[in-house]
Amino acid sequence: IRSLTEETAPMRQAIAFSLYGSDLRYSVGAIKNAIIAQQILDEEYELVFFVGASVPPWVISTLNLFSNVRIIQTDAPEDHTAKLWRFLACELDYDFVAFRDADARLSLRELNAHEQFIDSGLDAHIMKDHPTGHNYPINAGMFTVRSALFKDIRALIESVEISDYYTQDQDFLRNMIYPRIQFSCFVHDEFYDTQVEGKSVRKDYLVEPANAISHIGAALDENDKFIFAVD
Repeated sequence: IRSLTEETAPMRQAIAFSLYGSDLRYSVGAIKNAIIAQQILDEEYELVFFVGASVPPWVISTLNLFSNVRIIQTDAPEDHTAKLWRFLACELDYDFVAFRDADARLSLRELNAHEQFIDSGLDAHIMKDHPTGHNYPINAGMFTVRSALFKDIRALIESVEISDYYTQDQDFLRNMIYPRIQFSCFVHDEFYDTQVEGKSVRKDYLVEPANAISHIGAALDENDKFIFAVD
C-alpha cells in the first residue's frame, strides 16, 4: 500500500537542453528560455542544461541565477553528437522529460499541448508544427517522454555507432526510442496525417498560433529573428 506521502508527491518534470559553443543564438536563447520558464511554468518544472566546456563563464553564471535551472557540465566532444547529451536527463529523478533546442522559445501554446499530453496518461509526446522539416517520427527538439521507460538511456546511446552529422539525434530517436513508445504516443500534428498505432492518438493543437509564422520549435537568433528562410 502506498503511503500518503507517495500518493501526494508532486510530479517532477524536466526540460532538457544540450548547450555548447559560444554562439549567442544558443547561449542567449538558453537564458531567454530560463526567463520564459520562470514566467509561465509551475515549480514542478526544472530546466536542465547539459553544458559543454566551451560555453562562456558568463552564460553559466547567468543561468545559475535562476532557481528553476540545473546545470550539468560535461567535457564530451562538441559536435553534432552533443545533441544527444540532453537525452541523459532520463537518468535523473524526473517523472517526465521534455527535450528542447536552446535556439527555440518555450511558449504558452506549447505548454497547452504538453498539458494535453500529460492528461492523456500516454508515455510520449511528439509535436509537428510546420509543413516543412517536421515530418520525422520524432522531432528531437519537440519531444517528451515518461523517463521511467528510458533509465537505460546511456546504454542505448553507447550501443549504437554515433557519428558527427546534422541529423544524428533524429536518427537515434527513430531507431532506438520510437520503437519503445510508438504504441503509446500523443501526437500533435496538423500537417502530415501521422498514422498512430495501439493506444496512440493524433490531435490538432487546441490553441492556434499567434500568427502564421510563430510555430513551435522555430529556430531564432539572439534577437528573436528567424534563422531559416523557410520559417
